[in-house]
Amino acid sequence: MATLAIISVATLICIAVGIPIGISMARSNRVQSVITPILDVMQTIPSFVYLIPCVMLLGIGKVPGLLAVCIYALPPLVRLTNLGIRLVDREVLEAADAFGANYRQKLLGVELPLALPNIFAGINQTIMMSLAMVVIASMIGVKGLGVPVLRAISNQYLALGLMNGLAIVALAIIFDRISQKFGQNIQKHRTSDHDF
Repeated sequence: MATLAIISVATLICIAVGIPIGISMARSNRVQSVITPILDVMQTIPSFVYLIPCVMLLGIGKVPGLLAVCIYALPPLVRLTNLGIRLVDREVLEAADAFGANYRQKLLGVELPLALPNIFAGINQTIMMSLAMVVIASMIGVKGLGVPVLRAISNQYLALGLMNGLAIVALAIIFDRISQKFGQNIQKHRTSDHDF
């Protein structure tokens, strides 16, 4: 439950931060040129390195662990949101302009629905990366499935490590299926709306 809680909160934070950043990157090439190197750094720095400043600034516990998970899991969502909105067909946007749609209507009614497959792929990647980071975050006192895995590594308990590793895999599969189904339902709902 602790692992489930931290992954859920981290995913919600990443969605709240990542999608607006992705949208602003899609809107402006200048913003994209500024944020892309930051995302590159976030993705290439080893995950252990995130823990050092988090622990220095916030000490040991849930909050620095959550922050490290969010930093590690955010880049794919930002990149795929940006990509999804940039891939929206220009002719569709011109048609929306012709019908007199304002900026907000175009974004919420045209661009985001058409970019949803990419955005959901980004959310999926974020969930998987936050699951991977949970084990590493257990080093700084984050409770959950990472703690017994860490204990298994330090004491060479194969069975304990394997069982908790499989539990993390099971969580990953459950999250993956739920997010995919949710994405398909939204897509179905959108297409059925347009059919009428």
